[in-house]
Amino acid sequence: MMSAEPTPVVRPDPFARSKPVDLSEHEQEILIAVAAAAMPPTKFLEGGGRGTLERMTRFLRGMPSDFLTSFKALLWTVELSSLPTRGKPFSRLPRHDGEAFLDAWANGSLHLQRSILRALLTPLKYAHFQSPALFAHVGCKFELDVVKDEPARWNAQVMNGRELDGDTTLELEAEVVVVGTGAGGAAAAYELAKRGHAVLLVEEGDYHKRSSFRGRAPEATKLLYREMGMTIAWGNVGIPVFAGRAVGGSTVINSGTCYRVPERVFTRWRDRYGLSDFSSAQMSPFYEQVEAMLQVAPAKREHLGGVGRVIERGARALGLERHGPLRRNAPDCDGQGICCFGCPTGAKRSTDVSYVPEALKRGAQLITAAKVEAVDIVAGRARGVHGTLANGRKFKITAEATVISGGALMTPLLLKRSGLDHAWLGKNLSIHPATKVLALFNETIDQSRGIPQGYTIEDLDRDGIMFEGGSTPFDVTSMGIPFVGGRFMDIMARFPNLATFGLMVQDYGRGSVYEGPGGRMVIRYDLDPRDLVRLQRGIVKLCELYRAAGADRVFPFVAGHHEVRTRGGLEALATAKLRPGDFEITAFHPLGTCRVGTDPRTSVLGPDQQTHQVDRLYVMDGSAMPSSLGVNPQLTIMAMALRASEQLSARLS
Repeated sequence: MMSAEPTPVVRPDPFARSKPVDLSEHEQEILIAVAAAAMPPTKFLEGGGRGTLERMTRFLRGMPSDFLTSFKALLWTVELSSLPTRGKPFSRLPRHDGEAFLDAWANGSLHLQRSILRALLTPLKYAHFQSPALFAHVGCKFELDVVKDEPARWNAQVMNGRELDGDTTLELEAEVVVVGTGAGGAAAAYELAKRGHAVLLVEEGDYHKRSSFRGRAPEATKLLYREMGMTIAWGNVGIPVFAGRAVGGSTVINSGTCYRVPERVFTRWRDRYGLSDFSSAQMSPFYEQVEAMLQVAPAKREHLGGVGRVIERGARALGLERHGPLRRNAPDCDGQGICCFGCPTGAKRSTDVSYVPEALKRGAQLITAAKVEAVDIVAGRARGVHGTLANGRKFKITAEATVISGGALMTPLLLKRSGLDHAWLGKNLSIHPATKVLALFNETIDQSRGIPQGYTIEDLDRDGIMFEGGSTPFDVTSMGIPFVGGRFMDIMARFPNLATFGLMVQDYGRGSVYEGPGGRMVIRYDLDPRDLVRLQRGIVKLCELYRAAGADRVFPFVAGHHEVRTRGGLEALATAKLRPGDFEITAFHPLGTCRVGTDPRTSVLGPDQQTHQVDRLYVMDGSAMPSSLGVNPQLTIMAMALRASEQLSARLS
């Protein structure tokens, strides 16, 4: 394998070439008016206004141009919508009238109005609370002290695609090229390198040092999230779907939760897809290897925080039996509460600090900031990949075997660009729709201290409902509260007393991913009616639990049922006929777009995770999952990658 001179692993400046944000003077006036109405000042918290505009301008810097275009369109939609009923554009309304206008949209029956307002206010709230003074008022630390980086290791085996200048195509050779360094790719590279194969890892994102992880959500989303955290699945409701883009992939930005797939899921795989080699017993050795590498163990109670305390209290009061600290890959966690923005201490064993370094230690090489554009296929066999480095230089990698591990969103697009044409490629997408319930207590909770996802309730897992802690930082919490005006700001002012807990469902719904105009990724996904039932049931159960734990106020944030105050209100929520747009939903686990199976007509991959259509072309990531798992997938993706790599190694040998 060809090598390169040692290059330092540097933290890029994502805004180095950013252009000034182009908001007209009128658009700035609209933004200020919306911010003032949506976030009026309280006794303790600064209200929206010109300061919000300044922070929003900084936030918009570096964002994609189509995002800015959409944001402007939302501003003008609100500006002009008040004309028919108020006789004035929104920016000319008195603040109290503006607040009443927005509140009517936020609590109205029209899903379109709620969606428009949510799309506009989500980044606006996010930007407004980027203030050290606001954080200080609620007792939270605005930014972590810059952590000390570990001494650089394995730099001679890491090539930074931002620095590999040259006029000719960079040509490299390997026995196996692995595209992607997330859960599947990193585990595959390690296993193959351990078995003596010459492995080259290719990653589109950068290899970040610990000092990149400073706890600031806006910076982290731009550095570490695909499409800067703006990926949306469109269907009967818009659902944000989050995925990572860095060495470590989504493992860098997840909460570290580690579950094995329950046997009932493997049973379905055997019965429906003919996957006779998949069972809890057969997969157990691979799970054990992953758990040892990641040092999986139950979360430490001293770091469960106030959310864990009240959730445990409520679960006991309801007589629930299967609840407690969940299993994580962060043995030295100190409870700083920012897992989803990169772990500043390296306590979370994401693949950038576990499988990738261990693969490099065994001779693998890594090239970062390198976007693979297609797999090179000759006479029905994969011969490597080619693409473009971040600095514009072309590269070409020749290999005996090619492993694609770009994740369930990007892998099918890459395979399609490479010439694969299969009826199920890019389809069968499951996402584990998730939501949350908030509650205010007359006791200190302080979500800023403690593991964000450290406690679990598993009593309803067989019904496809998993409850997992969902604590969020102060600024991120603001985006998940669909209120406006004084009611919204009063809740934010009581952030130290606020608890968040979440749930996800094993979805019946399925979607697809494909390449749209301009090469942009398009995700299509509809919530299934049965998923709505599960979401509603889970939300009701969490409301009951909060009330049993002594909550003062409970917020399910379901349209028409934003707050539950009485037993009657809870019963009304439980029996309501709800629509997809009535829920606040996000998703974190895209799976299934290149599913494994024994029938080439209905599956993209064989049981060994090699494509049915192309020899020596393998897929080892979440897209290989035949079905929705019902539990967090990273452990299973890694275990399946180890299994498939073992079989690939035997074939190469």
